[in-house]
Amino acid sequence: MRAVLEAEVEIREVRVFAELAVWEKRPDLQTLCVAARDRRSLDEEAIATVLPGLSLRARENLLRHLSYVGLTDRGGAPTALGRRCATTGAAPAWEQGGYRLLVAFHPLFESWVLDFRRDSGHARDRDFENLEPLPSGLSPKRDRVFTSAFDGSKRFSIAAFPAERGQNPVCRSHSKSPGKLRWEIDLALGTNEWTIGGHAGDWDRRGKGKFQSPPESMEPNELCGLVADWESQWERAQEGRLAMAYDGKAGRDGRESFLRSRRHDHVEVRRFGTFDKVTVEDVPVGPATKDDAHIWATAILVARCKTDDAYVSPYDWRSGWSSAIKGTPLAEWAGEAPDQTTLSEVNGRPLSARTRWLLAAGADLEMEA
Repeated sequence: MRAVLEAEVEIREVRVFAELAVWEKRPDLQTLCVAARDRRSLDEEAIATVLPGLSLRARENLLRHLSYVGLTDRGGAPTALGRRCATTGAAPAWEQGGYRLLVAFHPLFESWVLDFRRDSGHARDRDFENLEPLPSGLSPKRDRVFTSAFDGSKRFSIAAFPAERGQNPVCRSHSKSPGKLRWEIDLALGTNEWTIGGHAGDWDRRGKGKFQSPPESMEPNELCGLVADWESQWERAQEGRLAMAYDGKAGRDGRESFLRSRRHDHVEVRRFGTFDKVTVEDVPVGPATKDDAHIWATAILVARCKTDDAYVSPYDWRSGWSSAIKGTPLAEWAGEAPDQTTLSEVNGRPLSARTRWLLAAGADLEMEA
């Protein structure tokens, strides 16, 4: 089953003082991070092995620098940033200053920084009256790496929003045009990707403000049983099927995949928030009741008879019934085939005169014989 969840997300431009890092290629630091990863920690002796010829003071300085930029902890063990550096060869270059952040907000990710620009500000700006608290949900995480939604080669991290001691960070912010969140999930495996797209006005004039974030994902184990959040009958399903009444969608030739596409509007999905539209492809379906199973099987068999366009003997009718339900979700509940001589409708739809005649005539011919 493949589900696509879509929602409108709030986009805000936030002007704030921050501690921010731009990720840049650092093969020298990558060498040290690989050593820290492979050895599980790094010390002066390990650095001497990797970079021979350095003085003890130089090795100590390197250890302090790795810890300062967040690639190792104080004990020399690699952090999440250090493991990333070992893999990608890029490392964070930390700086502090005023920035303009383009931020998306939704419960799925709480907040996501789509891009940043250094804010030149104005030396004579003394207007402190319109400063406000940071938007709810905007909190820095040093080990989170963002990729610009405008330039896929631009990566950055935010460690903090510094403020005076005892004071909360403040900012200036204003709303931009809402963005569009699209979350695609394989409901069987839990693999998933979400992206945010939209238009940010004059944020990026070269691209006329249009943006599309690169794919991100949630932990697959968080998505177990997610389909039950919007399919009220899923809990009643047998063997992972949606229990439902027959919907009249068997093929005209009697073929039935027992798979459906479903759409739901305005769905609340656990802690992940509200989604305006949820569409799911290849949902396994089956009957909710014995009556549903009987009607479903009758519809399949009648469609096959119409396609064959031949007399249907009682034997053919019974064997056709067995073939229609064998190995399907109908097998347990469908029961016996209905009387072909009196059958006049299926699921509220009348049979054509020719179909009724083929069923009745086949039975009459056998009686005459």
